Amino acid sequence: MITVYTITFTRTISKMNRYAYFLLLPLLVLLGCSVDSSRPSDLPRLYPCTILIIQDGKPLEGAIVEFHALTDQKYRPSAYTDTAGNAVILTYGFSGAPAGKYKVTVTRNIDANHVYRANTDGEQVLLSYDIYKTVEDLYSSVETTPLEIEIISRKVQKTFDIGEGINVKLRSAVF
Repeated sequence: MITVYTITFTRTISKMNRYAYFLLLPLLVLLGCSVDSSRPSDLPRLYPCTILIIQDGKPLEGAIVEFHALTDQKYRPSAYTDTAGNAVILTYGFSGAPAGKYKVTVTRNIDANHVYRANTDGEQVLLSYDIYKTVEDLYSSVETTPLEIEIISRKVQKTFDIGEGINVKLRSAVF
């Protein structure tokens, strides 16, 4: 009796597998074909670019680096700096930046002064925190930034020293 159930179960699974293959095959083909189509057709060729941001003589972690084209361009290259201060530039999620001349802006905000209290279950609940900017406005605005870069048809690596850090309170968040 157990053998009969096993055979019946195997046949049922076997039939289900055949139907699953016929149903899933077109879906897999569509997914496979659409992987490359996520790249916009008008996205120009991209060239590898890594930027190192230095502040107070040390690599700056967690900064946003953005390229602003001096000529009209649809896509804006950007990246976050890692723990070593490096920003590997991406354009529309793809590695690199289009050829051209850019103004470079750097911004970094941090949150601090977290205030917690325990709720009735003993869990810590955030009540408030403050947000501070740590990069001078000079580097955060396209109109004032002295930072510039030119991307040409090869890998570009550049270091920008943005001087001393600041600690200016932007706002408080209270819950």
